[in-house]
Amino acid sequence: MRALLAALAGGAAAAVYTATPLGVDSGGAARPVSAPGAGSPDAMMAAASAATVGMAEIVVSDIDGDRADDVVAVERSTGKLWMYAGAGRVEIGTGGWNAMHDLAGGDFNGDTKSDLIAVEQATGKLWLYPSVGKGLTARVEIGTGAWNGMHDLVAGEFTGDGKADVVAVEDSTGKLWLYPGNGAGAIGGGSTRVEIGSGGWNGMHDLVSVDLGDDGRSDVVAAETSTSKLWWYKGAGTGLGVRAEIGSGGWNSMRDLAGGDFVGSADGDLVGVETASDKLFLYPGRTAGLEARKQIGTADW
Repeated sequence: MRALLAALAGGAAAAVYTATPLGVDSGGAARPVSAPGAGSPDAMMAAASAATVGMAEIVVSDIDGDRADDVVAVERSTGKLWMYAGAGRVEIGTGGWNAMHDLAGGDFNGDTKSDLIAVEQATGKLWLYPSVGKGLTARVEIGTGAWNGMHDLVAGEFTGDGKADVVAVEDSTGKLWLYPGNGAGAIGGGSTRVEIGSGGWNGMHDLVSVDLGDDGRSDVVAAETSTSKLWWYKGAGTGLGVRAEIGSGGWNSMRDLAGGDFVGSADGDLVGVETASDKLFLYPGRTAGLEARKQIGTADW
């Protein structure tokens, strides 16, 4: 691990691939993309250092279905969507992704590969981009509008039924809502959503879905703006347990927090970008919180 992290500090060139599976741009048009090699948590960490320009909307999820988490992020200067898996990054969206926000990843259609969801700024619609292993296929609308009134969307397995759900904060009330997934490419809305946080969530930022207790249910981790502390809210089926502090301060200096399995342990891990340096850091998870951070991506994230 130490040798790998030392290599990351020096940066790595993006690999070149030849296969051409199907991908899409943000508007849903099909396109070919290059295929990455097989991933693993450590190999994915190595790929993270391939970024050379500013990135945003970082997602950690197993997009290619190889049972190892990948990193997906939007390149701010071009609007392209990139996946970091194996030895380098691969373009899986040709442009227009700057018009999307609140990207999240989860297996919404039950095919064991993580899909992407994203809110379209112009319309407020929520779109699902199904994964086909090495890219994304044509998008499907799963939220008809008003999603611009929500923020900090995360995807996870919150109810214990093995299906991906969506959790989001409502701007107007500060409430936290759970939208159960049906496992067939849709989520519940309206009367089917469940309130799991009664208020005050507008005072939190960078919500993350991650399983820190290794119980098969997603938890919520979030930074508190007023204190800069990091809090862990244990998942409890259709709600959240009492929160616990797992970061004593300084978390307002981080952005684009995301959760996933980077080091192959039972507990999920966090990654995040340090705003002042644009460096990408890994915070390995353990049952009671997080371990000391490690830099896994050079500047310009």
